[in-house]
Amino acid sequence: MKRISCLIILMAATALAFSAQTSEVDQLKADLIGQTMGGREKSWKFQSADQIKELTIKSKVEEPQKRVYTIALKLQAEKASGKYAAEARVEYAKAVSGWKVKQVGLLSLKKI
Repeated sequence: MKRISCLIILMAATALAFSAQTSEVDQLKADLIGQTMGGREKSWKFQSADQIKELTIKSKVEEPQKRVYTIALKLQAEKASGKYAAEARVEYAKAVSGWKVKQVGLLSLKKI
């Protein structure tokens, strides 16, 4: 009986952690829309959530006034265009209304 209870608690905790990560990924995707990362040589403008085929949080550092995520992305602008793998650094700043994207830095972008 104790094993079943422990197993149920473990499964619930795992599901909760997964849903928290999923909502964090969804929030990152939404926050990236309208942002541009990169410069003249290589850049990407996020025009819609459909362009982000996959987003994985590699690391997160949180301080009282800022959050910094390092993320891995799979991107595709249109079906006819190629697919790209990217790594980015997303910095948020604390605002009165919540967290706001301050900067999206392109770490790497390559066609796959």
